[in-house]
Amino acid sequence: MTSIGNWTFYYCSSLTSITIPDSVTSIGDGAFGSCSSLTSITIPDSVTSIGWKAFYGCSSLTSITIPDSVTSIGNEAFYGCSSLTSIAIPDSVTSIGDYAFHDCSSLTSITIPDSVTSIGWDAFCGCSSLTSILVAEGNKVYHSAGNCLIETASKTLILGCSTSVIPADDSVTSIGDSAFYGCSSLTSIAIPDSVTSIGSQAFYGCSSLTGITIPDSVTIIGGGAFRDCSSLTSIAIPDSVTSIGWDAFHGCSSLTSITIPDSVTSIGGNAFRDCSSLTSITIPDGVTSIGASAFDGCDSLTTVYYTGTEEEWAAIEIGILNNVLSRADIICNYTGE
Repeated sequence: MTSIGNWTFYYCSSLTSITIPDSVTSIGDGAFGSCSSLTSITIPDSVTSIGWKAFYGCSSLTSITIPDSVTSIGNEAFYGCSSLTSIAIPDSVTSIGDYAFHDCSSLTSITIPDSVTSIGWDAFCGCSSLTSILVAEGNKVYHSAGNCLIETASKTLILGCSTSVIPADDSVTSIGDSAFYGCSSLTSIAIPDSVTSIGSQAFYGCSSLTGITIPDSVTIIGGGAFRDCSSLTSIAIPDSVTSIGWDAFHGCSSLTSITIPDSVTSIGGNAFRDCSSLTSITIPDGVTSIGASAFDGCDSLTTVYYTGTEEEWAAIEIGILNNVLSRADIICNYTGE
Protein backbone atom coordinates (compact mmCIF):
# COMPACT_ATOMS: atom_id res chain seq x y z
CA MET A 1 0.00 0.00 0.00
CA THR A 2 1.43 3.35 -1.06
CA SER A 3 -1.51 5.69 -0.48
CA ILE A 4 -4.49 6.13 1.81
CA GLY A 5 -7.31 7.07 -0.53
CA ASN A 6 -9.79 9.90 -0.31
CA TRP A 7 -12.33 9.53 2.55
CA THR A 8 -11.02 6.05 3.49
CA PHE A 9 -11.69 6.35 7.25
CA TYR A 10 -14.09 9.29 7.05
CA TYR A 11 -16.49 9.35 10.03
CA CYS A 12 -14.90 6.33 11.72
CA SER A 13 -15.86 8.02 14.97
CA SER A 14 -14.78 5.12 17.23
CA LEU A 15 -11.29 4.81 15.74
CA THR A 16 -8.80 5.63 18.54
CA SER A 17 -5.44 4.79 16.96
CA ILE A 18 -3.91 3.73 13.68
CA THR A 19 -0.46 2.78 12.39
CA ILE A 20 0.49 4.05 8.96
CA PRO A 21 3.19 1.89 7.30
CA ASP A 22 6.40 3.33 5.82
CA SER A 23 5.27 2.43 2.32
CA VAL A 24 2.60 5.16 2.31
CA THR A 25 3.54 8.32 0.38
CA SER A 26 0.24 10.21 0.40
CA ILE A 27 -2.76 10.71 2.68
CA GLY A 28 -5.81 11.54 0.60
CA ASP A 29 -8.57 14.08 0.95
CA GLY A 30 -10.70 13.50 4.05
CA ALA A 31 -8.85 10.27 4.78
CA PHE A 32 -9.33 10.57 8.56
CA GLY A 33 -11.96 13.31 8.51
CA SER A 34 -14.27 13.37 11.56
CA CYS A 35 -12.45 10.53 13.31
CA SER A 36 -13.47 12.23 16.52
CA SER A 37 -11.95 9.59 18.88
CA LEU A 38 -8.49 9.56 17.28
CA THR A 39 -6.08 10.92 19.92
CA SER A 40 -2.68 10.75 18.21
CA ILE A 41 -1.07 9.73 14.97
CA THR A 42 2.45 9.40 13.61
CA ILE A 43 2.92 10.09 9.93
CA PRO A 44 5.89 8.14 8.53
CA ASP A 45 8.83 9.79 6.73
CA SER A 46 7.65 8.34 3.44
CA VAL A 47 4.61 10.66 3.25
CA THR A 48 5.07 13.72 1.03
CA SER A 49 1.52 15.12 0.86
CA ILE A 50 -1.38 15.57 3.28
CA GLY A 51 -4.64 16.13 1.43
CA TRP A 52 -7.64 18.40 1.81
CA LYS A 53 -9.53 17.78 5.06
CA ALA A 54 -7.22 14.85 5.82
CA PHE A 55 -7.75 15.21 9.59
CA TYR A 56 -10.76 17.52 9.51
CA GLY A 57 -12.77 17.42 12.73
CA CYS A 58 -10.43 15.08 14.62
CA SER A 59 -11.48 16.83 17.81
CA SER A 60 -9.65 14.44 20.20
CA LEU A 61 -6.32 14.64 18.39
CA THR A 62 -3.83 16.09 20.90
CA SER A 63 -0.59 15.59 19.01
CA ILE A 64 0.65 14.79 15.54
CA THR A 65 4.10 14.39 14.05
CA ILE A 66 4.56 15.72 10.53
CA PRO A 67 7.72 14.27 8.93
CA ASP A 68 10.40 16.21 7.06
CA SER A 69 9.25 14.59 3.83
CA VAL A 70 6.00 16.60 3.68
CA THR A 71 6.16 19.63 1.40
CA SER A 72 2.58 20.90 1.63
CA ILE A 73 -0.25 20.89 4.14
CA GLY A 74 -3.57 20.85 2.30
CA ASN A 75 -6.63 23.05 2.71
CA GLU A 76 -8.52 22.35 5.95
CA ALA A 77 -6.08 19.53 6.76
CA PHE A 78 -6.43 19.97 10.53
CA TYR A 79 -9.58 22.12 10.59
CA GLY A 80 -11.43 21.70 13.90
CA CYS A 81 -8.71 19.70 15.69
CA SER A 82 -9.76 21.49 18.86
CA SER A 83 -7.61 19.41 21.27
CA LEU A 84 -4.36 19.89 19.35
CA THR A 85 -2.03 21.83 21.67
CA SER A 86 1.13 22.01 19.57
CA ILE A 87 2.31 21.30 16.06
CA ALA A 88 5.80 21.19 14.57
CA ILE A 89 5.85 22.24 10.94
CA PRO A 90 9.02 20.78 9.36
CA ASP A 91 11.48 22.78 7.27
CA SER A 92 10.43 20.85 4.17
CA VAL A 93 6.96 22.48 4.06
CA THR A 94 6.61 25.27 1.51
CA SER A 95 2.85 25.84 1.63
CA ILE A 96 0.11 25.80 4.26
CA GLY A 97 -3.37 25.63 2.75
CA ASP A 98 -6.55 27.61 3.33
CA TYR A 99 -8.10 26.95 6.77
CA ALA A 100 -5.37 24.38 7.45
CA PHE A 101 -5.50 24.86 11.25
CA HIS A 102 -8.82 26.71 11.47
CA ASP A 103 -10.50 26.41 14.90
CA CYS A 104 -7.58 24.58 16.52
CA SER A 105 -8.71 26.31 19.68
CA SER A 106 -6.18 24.62 22.03
CA LEU A 107 -3.12 25.45 19.93
CA THR A 108 -0.88 27.71 22.07
CA SER A 109 2.11 28.33 19.81
CA ILE A 110 3.11 28.17 16.19
CA THR A 111 6.49 28.37 14.47
CA ILE A 112 6.65 28.96 10.73
CA PRO A 113 9.88 27.61 9.20
CA ASP A 114 11.94 29.62 6.73
CA SER A 115 10.88 27.28 3.90
CA VAL A 116 7.21 28.41 3.91
CA THR A 117 6.41 30.75 1.03
CA SER A 118 2.61 30.48 1.03
CA ILE A 119 0.09 30.63 3.88
CA GLY A 120 -3.51 30.22 2.78
CA TRP A 121 -6.66 32.11 3.63
CA ASP A 122 -7.58 31.94 7.36
CA ALA A 123 -5.00 29.20 7.91
CA PHE A 124 -4.93 29.81 11.68
CA CYS A 125 -8.29 31.56 12.08
CA GLY A 126 -10.03 30.75 15.38
CA CYS A 127 -6.89 29.53 17.17
CA SER A 128 -8.10 31.34 20.27
CA SER A 129 -5.45 29.99 22.70
CA LEU A 130 -2.43 31.19 20.69
CA THR A 131 0.06 33.17 22.77
CA SER A 132 3.23 32.71 20.70
CA ILE A 133 3.75 33.29 16.97
CA LEU A 134 7.25 32.92 15.57
CA VAL A 135 8.68 32.91 12.06
CA ALA A 136 12.14 31.44 11.59
CA GLU A 137 14.87 33.86 10.54
CA GLY A 138 15.66 33.66 6.87
CA ASN A 139 12.06 33.41 5.68
CA LYS A 140 11.84 35.63 2.59
CA VAL A 141 8.05 36.07 2.57
CA TYR A 142 6.99 36.34 6.21
CA HIS A 143 8.39 37.59 9.48
CA SER A 144 7.19 37.88 13.06
CA ALA A 145 7.35 40.74 15.55
CA GLY A 146 5.52 41.20 18.83
CA ASN A 147 3.78 37.83 18.39
CA CYS A 148 2.34 38.98 15.06
CA LEU A 149 2.67 37.12 11.75
CA ILE A 150 3.40 39.67 9.02
CA GLU A 151 3.60 39.32 5.26
CA THR A 152 6.74 41.35 4.67
CA ALA A 153 6.22 42.78 1.17
CA SER A 154 2.58 43.85 1.60
CA LYS A 155 3.10 44.95 5.22
CA THR A 156 -0.04 43.03 6.18
CA LEU A 157 -0.54 41.59 9.65
CA ILE A 158 -2.16 38.26 8.80
CA LEU A 159 -2.29 36.67 12.25
CA GLY A 160 -2.33 38.03 15.79
CA CYS A 161 -3.08 36.61 19.23
CA SER A 162 -3.96 37.70 22.76
CA THR A 163 -0.34 38.70 23.50
CA SER A 164 0.28 40.57 20.23
CA VAL A 165 1.88 44.00 20.13
CA ILE A 166 1.59 45.52 16.66
CA PRO A 167 5.01 46.98 15.76
CA ALA A 168 5.09 50.75 15.35
CA ASP A 169 8.05 50.77 12.94
CA ASP A 170 5.95 51.17 9.74
CA SER A 171 6.29 47.43 9.00
CA VAL A 172 2.48 47.07 9.25
CA THR A 173 0.13 49.16 7.10
CA SER A 174 -2.83 46.78 7.05
CA ILE A 175 -4.52 44.52 9.59
CA GLY A 176 -5.62 41.65 7.40
CA ASP A 177 -8.92 39.82 7.17
CA SER A 178 -9.63 37.68 10.26
CA ALA A 179 -6.23 38.59 11.76
CA PHE A 180 -7.50 38.48 15.37
CA TYR A 181 -10.62 36.41 14.68
CA GLY A 182 -11.83 34.67 17.85
CA CYS A 183 -9.11 36.07 20.14
CA SER A 184 -11.51 35.97 23.07
CA SER A 185 -8.74 36.76 25.60
CA LEU A 186 -7.60 39.95 23.86
CA THR A 187 -8.42 42.86 26.18
CA SER A 188 -6.65 45.74 24.43
CA ILE A 189 -4.55 46.49 21.37
CA ALA A 190 -2.75 49.60 20.14
CA ILE A 191 -3.06 50.24 16.41
CA PRO A 192 -0.08 52.29 15.15
CA ASP A 193 -0.41 55.33 12.88
CA SER A 194 1.08 53.38 9.97
CA VAL A 195 -2.11 51.30 9.60
CA THR A 196 -4.46 52.47 6.83
CA SER A 197 -6.98 49.61 6.70
CA ILE A 198 -8.66 47.15 9.05
CA GLY A 199 -9.77 44.06 7.17
CA SER A 200 -13.01 42.12 7.20
CA GLN A 201 -13.64 40.25 10.47
CA ALA A 202 -10.26 41.46 11.75
CA PHE A 203 -11.42 41.50 15.39
CA TYR A 204 -14.51 39.32 15.03
CA GLY A 205 -15.38 37.62 18.34
CA CYS A 206 -12.80 39.46 20.48
CA SER A 207 -15.31 39.31 23.31
CA SER A 208 -12.96 40.66 26.02
CA LEU A 209 -11.91 43.76 24.07
CA THR A 210 -13.23 46.73 26.04
CA GLY A 211 -11.95 49.68 24.03
CA ILE A 212 -9.88 50.50 20.98
CA THR A 213 -8.51 53.65 19.38
CA ILE A 214 -8.44 53.73 15.60
CA PRO A 215 -5.79 56.16 14.32
CA ASP A 216 -6.49 58.92 11.81
CA SER A 217 -4.49 57.01 9.20
CA VAL A 218 -7.23 54.38 8.82
CA THR A 219 -9.55 54.90 5.84
CA ILE A 220 -11.23 51.48 5.65
CA ILE A 221 -13.07 49.47 8.30
CA GLY A 222 -13.97 46.17 6.69
CA GLY A 223 -17.13 44.10 7.01
CA GLY A 224 -17.54 42.44 10.39
CA ALA A 225 -14.33 44.07 11.63
CA PHE A 226 -15.55 44.32 15.23
CA ARG A 227 -18.50 41.94 15.10
CA ASP A 228 -19.42 40.33 18.43
CA CYS A 229 -16.93 42.39 20.43
CA SER A 230 -19.48 42.17 23.22
CA SER A 231 -17.38 44.00 25.85
CA LEU A 232 -16.59 46.99 23.65
CA THR A 233 -18.07 50.02 25.42
CA SER A 234 -16.66 52.81 23.28
CA ILE A 235 -14.88 53.38 20.02
CA ALA A 236 -13.65 56.49 18.25
CA ILE A 237 -14.00 56.39 14.47
CA PRO A 238 -11.52 58.83 12.89
CA ASP A 239 -12.38 61.48 10.30
CA SER A 240 -10.39 59.58 7.70
CA VAL A 241 -12.96 56.75 7.42
CA THR A 242 -15.35 57.11 4.47
CA SER A 243 -17.51 54.01 4.90
CA ILE A 244 -18.51 51.63 7.67
CA GLY A 245 -18.70 48.11 6.31
CA TRP A 246 -21.46 45.54 6.67
CA ASP A 247 -21.62 43.89 10.09
CA ALA A 248 -18.81 46.20 11.28
CA PHE A 249 -20.13 46.51 14.87
CA HIS A 250 -22.84 43.84 14.75
CA GLY A 251 -23.36 42.35 18.23
CA CYS A 252 -21.35 44.96 20.16
CA SER A 253 -23.92 44.69 22.92
CA SER A 254 -22.05 46.90 25.43
CA LEU A 255 -21.62 49.87 23.08
CA THR A 256 -23.64 52.76 24.53
CA SER A 257 -23.04 55.62 22.10
CA ILE A 258 -21.11 56.42 18.95
CA THR A 259 -20.37 59.45 16.81
CA ILE A 260 -19.89 58.82 13.12
CA PRO A 261 -17.42 61.31 11.58
CA ASP A 262 -18.31 63.78 8.83
CA SER A 263 -16.19 61.85 6.33
CA VAL A 264 -18.52 58.81 6.30
CA THR A 265 -20.92 58.60 3.36
CA SER A 266 -22.33 55.09 3.80
CA ILE A 267 -23.25 52.79 6.68
CA GLY A 268 -23.36 49.14 5.66
CA GLY A 269 -26.06 46.57 6.28
CA ASN A 270 -26.13 45.15 9.84
CA ALA A 271 -23.41 47.68 10.76
CA PHE A 272 -24.78 48.26 14.29
CA ARG A 273 -27.25 45.40 14.45
CA ASP A 274 -27.96 44.05 17.97
CA CYS A 275 -26.02 46.85 19.68
CA SER A 276 -28.62 46.52 22.41
CA SER A 277 -27.07 49.09 24.78
CA LEU A 278 -26.83 51.83 22.16
CA THR A 279 -28.99 54.73 23.36
CA SER A 280 -27.94 57.48 20.95
CA ILE A 281 -26.02 57.98 17.75
CA THR A 282 -24.84 60.97 15.75
CA ILE A 283 -25.06 60.69 11.96
CA PRO A 284 -23.39 63.35 9.77
CA ASP A 285 -25.14 65.03 6.87
CA GLY A 286 -22.67 63.46 4.42
CA VAL A 287 -24.28 60.03 4.83
CA THR A 288 -26.32 59.12 1.75
CA SER A 289 -27.18 55.49 2.50
CA ILE A 290 -27.90 53.31 5.52
CA GLY A 291 -27.93 49.61 4.74
CA ALA A 292 -30.59 47.02 5.55
CA SER A 293 -30.87 46.13 9.26
CA ALA A 294 -28.08 48.58 10.09
CA PHE A 295 -29.73 49.35 13.44
CA ASP A 296 -32.02 46.32 13.75
CA GLY A 297 -32.09 45.05 17.34
CA CYS A 298 -30.88 48.37 18.81
CA ASP A 299 -33.85 48.32 21.16
CA SER A 300 -32.40 50.96 23.52
CA LEU A 301 -31.82 53.51 20.75
CA THR A 302 -34.08 56.46 21.55
CA THR A 303 -32.27 59.43 19.97
CA VAL A 304 -30.66 59.96 16.58
CA TYR A 305 -28.73 63.19 16.17
CA TYR A 306 -28.42 64.26 12.54
CA THR A 307 -26.27 67.20 11.47
CA GLY A 308 -28.28 67.92 8.32
CA THR A 309 -31.79 69.22 7.67
CA GLU A 310 -35.07 67.34 7.80
CA GLU A 311 -35.16 67.39 4.01
CA GLU A 312 -31.68 65.87 3.80
CA TRP A 313 -32.65 63.20 6.33
CA ALA A 314 -35.69 62.30 4.24
CA ALA A 315 -33.44 61.92 1.17
CA ILE A 316 -31.16 59.30 2.77
CA GLU A 317 -31.57 55.83 1.26
CA ILE A 318 -32.51 53.70 4.26
CA GLY A 319 -32.67 49.92 3.83
CA ILE A 320 -35.33 47.59 5.17
CA LEU A 321 -35.60 46.44 8.80
CA ASN A 322 -34.52 49.78 10.24
CA ASN A 323 -37.80 50.39 12.05
CA VAL A 324 -35.92 51.51 15.15
CA LEU A 325 -34.99 54.69 13.27
CA SER A 326 -38.63 55.58 12.79
CA ARG A 327 -39.34 55.02 16.48
CA ALA A 328 -36.38 57.12 17.70
CA ASP A 329 -36.40 60.88 18.15
CA ILE A 330 -34.68 62.35 15.10
CA ILE A 331 -33.01 65.65 15.99
CA CYS A 332 -31.92 67.44 12.82
CA ASN A 333 -29.46 70.31 12.48
CA TYR A 334 -27.59 68.89 15.46
CA THR A 335 -24.36 70.80 16.16
CA GLY A 336 -23.08 68.82 19.11
CA GLU A 337 -23.71 71.62 21.57
